[in-house]
Amino acid sequence: MVGGILMTQDIHVDDFLTIFVSSTLVLVFGGFYVGIYTAVKVKLLKKWAMSISYLFWMLCAYCMYLMGSLMHVNDFTVKALVVAAIGLFLLPHAVYYMQDRVHEENEH
Repeated sequence: MVGGILMTQDIHVDDFLTIFVSSTLVLVFGGFYVGIYTAVKVKLLKKWAMSISYLFWMLCAYCMYLMGSLMHVNDFTVKALVVAAIGLFLLPHAVYYMQDRVHEENEH
């Protein structure tokens, strides 16, 4: 902020395609992470495939970083992207933890 005016950096024209592709890949890689994680948890895939799901999460987090750096986001948005990446990582773990607890409590 300079003299009460919020200053922002312009996005370079050459970066628009990279920003578009990386933001799309965030969705694609995030979907593969959750999909493979789910398939391993419900035993459709072998346990070794879990490492592939984590690779997709890392690719998703990298694309979020790339997108944010090319868009010259502010500090608040950087924190929001980090929270989103961590939330995406933890959400499937939380869902399947709760599912296991409910299954244990209601076993026949």
